[in-house]
Amino acid sequence: VIIVQTTQNTDAASWIVHTVPGFPAAKTGYSWPVAENAKGHILICLTISESQINAIAASLLRAEPLVHYNDIPETETVGMQYFKKLSDGQFPTVPPYLSRQSIKTAAQAAVTVNIYSKAILYKAPGQTRGKIIVSNNAGAWEDGAQVLTTRQGQSFGVTLQHVVENHNEIKFLAYNNVPPGMPNVKTKSNSKGVIIVQTTQNTDAASWIVHTVPGFPAAKTGYSWPVAENAKGHLLICLTISESQINAIAASLLRAEPLVHYNDIPETETVGMQYFKKLSDGQFPTVPPYLSRQSIKTAAQAAVTVNIYSKSASSRYEIYRRVIVKALKKTIKVWSRRDNKLKGDCRVVERNIRLIKSPARVGDHDTNLDADLTNWAVSDPGNIFCLIDRPYAKNQTVQSAMAVCIDQAAIFARFNDIAAQVEDCSQ
Repeated sequence: VIIVQTTQNTDAASWIVHTVPGFPAAKTGYSWPVAENAKGHILICLTISESQINAIAASLLRAEPLVHYNDIPETETVGMQYFKKLSDGQFPTVPPYLSRQSIKTAAQAAVTVNIYSKAILYKAPGQTRGKIIVSNNAGAWEDGAQVLTTRQGQSFGVTLQHVVENHNEIKFLAYNNVPPGMPNVKTKSNSKGVIIVQTTQNTDAASWIVHTVPGFPAAKTGYSWPVAENAKGHLLICLTISESQINAIAASLLRAEPLVHYNDIPETETVGMQYFKKLSDGQFPTVPPYLSRQSIKTAAQAAVTVNIYSKSASSRYEIYRRVIVKALKKTIKVWSRRDNKLKGDCRVVERNIRLIKSPARVGDHDTNLDADLTNWAVSDPGNIFCLIDRPYAKNQTVQSAMAVCIDQAAIFARFNDIAAQVEDCSQ
């Protein structure tokens, strides 16, 4: 709740952030929802000056909240363009998709408050809306605002608006081993994602979406979530980056050999990016090295490091032990479908592979390895989370593969919660 005192010549406001659903109801009397007594909740009240409201609104725009009541007069928010958009429900549809704002509380010893926006979505099997990590310091999975079958009102639908529709200044490259509308295509890769670039003059804005959904999204044909995937578990990750990071992403993708099914990013945006040029032209390497490690950073003042590991099919490497464990120098806990050949492995101290027990819980949603198509790992000790595009199976030694590893404590913590129970493994 954002509260403003409208008394003349008075600068007084407050911002209440909390976790209580359905509370408070506007203008109907105080009514605490009794059902919430059984649950844990946090309520934070920040006393601020009215000048801080626009910065709060700027961050809220990226989080796309459902505004159910507003009677703040426009005379109190003159010149606050972000608050105007927030109150009108005008959420942004072009990059950047990440926001960092700072405000100070209204006190002599003012406290600085940093506000972050971010999006990772985990859709458990049988669910039509996902669980979302909405900020770098998120304490819990939050419910997605809308079902994934609807573009409007849910973060990835908004992010993909100009992938599925036309926009003169939004261009992208899309890859998917099951390309939309192209049945029975053979490819060495299992990678799925979209690189999006804003081509507006003097603007450096891009994003990289990595996901697990086959046949999605289709380019320029309207938003269409594949309904058959509702029964399955999926992950979608959106990283807001500067355009300078695209070449490093392309360098890793070259080893994974993805099937690029759409690209309209103009060469003027990627001048000097030799790896992106090869990726867009389908020029995959045929000689060593067969392994790639690249690092990028997200576009924010408190940038998050993302390491990308990839291997070609010619390497014959097993990506979980030979690549990820070797690079991290830590034990990993793995959530993945598995065969009867690769087992958990505890032979090397502090370099174990522990398999997470199924079923598991994503917040209050159930997931299981029979229906969940995601493959991911967390380090032990933290703070690293990796999304891998191949299952934990012996045959991936002769297949290309890629892992996107994010070094961020809050993201790690949410996935580590899911990884609480692991199977026994051989010493």
